[in-house]
Amino acid sequence: MAKTQLKKITIEKFRALNNVEVEFGDYITVICGKNGTSKSSILGIAAQIFSFEKDYVTGANLRGFKQISGKGFKSQYKEHIRISEEFDVPGSLSASILLHEGYTDQVATANLELMTRTDDETKKILPRPVIRKNSTATGNTSRNFTHPVIFLSLKRLYPIADRDYTAIDFDYLKAHEQEFIALTNELLNRSSTQATGTHGTITSAVAHGDNYNHESVSAGEDNAGQIIMALLSFKKLKAEYPDYKGGLLLIDEADAGLFPTAQVNLLKIFERECRKLNLQVVMTSHSPVMIEYAYEQSQHEHSKKFKTVYLSNTYGSVQVIQDWSWAKISADIHTRTVRAGPTATLPRVNVYFEDKEAENFFDALMSRQPIKKFIIAMSDVTLGCTNYVNLIKNMVPEFTEKSVICLDSDAHSHIKGKNYKTIILLPGEFPPDQLIFQHLYNLTAEDKFWQNELQFSRDVFTNAARDTTNELEITGSKVALDERITAYKGALKPRDIFKKFYKGDEVQKVLSCGTKPYGAWKHWINSNPVLVNQFLEQFKATIYGVMKNGYAVDDAKLTTLKVTLKKVPHVLK
Repeated sequence: MAKTQLKKITIEKFRALNNVEVEFGDYITVICGKNGTSKSSILGIAAQIFSFEKDYVTGANLRGFKQISGKGFKSQYKEHIRISEEFDVPGSLSASILLHEGYTDQVATANLELMTRTDDETKKILPRPVIRKNSTATGNTSRNFTHPVIFLSLKRLYPIADRDYTAIDFDYLKAHEQEFIALTNELLNRSSTQATGTHGTITSAVAHGDNYNHESVSAGEDNAGQIIMALLSFKKLKAEYPDYKGGLLLIDEADAGLFPTAQVNLLKIFERECRKLNLQVVMTSHSPVMIEYAYEQSQHEHSKKFKTVYLSNTYGSVQVIQDWSWAKISADIHTRTVRAGPTATLPRVNVYFEDKEAENFFDALMSRQPIKKFIIAMSDVTLGCTNYVNLIKNMVPEFTEKSVICLDSDAHSHIKGKNYKTIILLPGEFPPDQLIFQHLYNLTAEDKFWQNELQFSRDVFTNAARDTTNELEITGSKVALDERITAYKGALKPRDIFKKFYKGDEVQKVLSCGTKPYGAWKHWINSNPVLVNQFLEQFKATIYGVMKNGYAVDDAKLTTLKVTLKKVPHVLK
């Protein structure tokens, strides 16, 4: 069955939005961002694109199709866009629309502009969003696309105690009461047995138990009821309207009043009902749980079904960033600073790594360093070198200006000749797991490192490294690891060989002990002071540039950034 589906809105200008593109998931789109980044405006623009009054292909009148509450499937612009007569003047809104139009089963485009129209109620001439250049229209191209829309605005969260309402039986809800109750119980993980509809300040419905009723439900229960009513309204429309092409459900602050498990349950219900009813759900949310769940789904087999859209004004004008994890969004949303002196504060800068091994090495390098308090290790985000480089090439601000990307030393070939100001390479000639393997292998049995309280002797090491040495045919008391890797013709990837070694239980004992005397990384650092000092100086310069260019920190404050260099024996100088 052909269905109408919103693909992309490009907003040339409207309030805080300038030259931004918002792409939509086939099923669910979660829009998040700081206050004042125009999240709700995007919902309003999406709502204004459609109406459900006439099938322009057959000429059929569609106004007779109603939601459970009796309301039509069209959102009036006054319900989702509050127009300022002073600032929202004609020409201040310009957006282009891309969608698949179900009635003609073809890609369609249109423009949305702010024009002046006479208000039906007040008879005043007011600005009003109007569709222009509808590519599917014949004759009058200034008409909306035919598509049923339900918009659940923040008005639905009007305090229950302050509402004027009465209980009412909605015919469809009464006939499908058990389905309404079952969906609400699934969402809230409850065991309600009854349902009551209400009419008044807010039209709503709630599921409840035998020992309380609609007058004593929580705001979360009421929010859940209104969302379930919307889903059942689309089910009702699909059953009654033979040429049904799907629908669009828009929800402002979808997580309001819902506990974390209910938030995930809601997304699972949406995914199922979107498939059954050919729906698109577009919502705003500040919920880390919902944002991260949607992001995770977008990275797997549901990549086209889910979409996260993050609006950031960190660098002035609002930018739209697609499919960011909560870890990245949280780092941007929370403006975190650290006291650098009696009066000055500096921001904490995110540091990204390729894997856990790199972070372990970095932690050892940063041990007792004054600069450490100004960084946040992004432990939950591990991407390959090429992924980080591509993010920088695509000018993603988090990686081009605002953070430090700490790559393994073998990434040199990827950045050689490039002016990547936020990238720094770990010291040494190998990735951390290979680096520490060669270091430990080349220590003689008499080295004081092996005389540790863990009784991690050279014999323990060679036994723990047996799979690695056998696979790479390493023999003797010394190894030139680059030669053995070059000569290797086996079926395994060197990366996998050394990761297995690194994660071994015995090896982890001397890798996860921090700054204790028997720490393997501490021993490497003490043995390579020149390389360590070069890294510390480079890291200081990199984070200095990030704070100055990415956070606009004054040079005078940046004198606080200090590193403590290792003492270099005279023979090594």
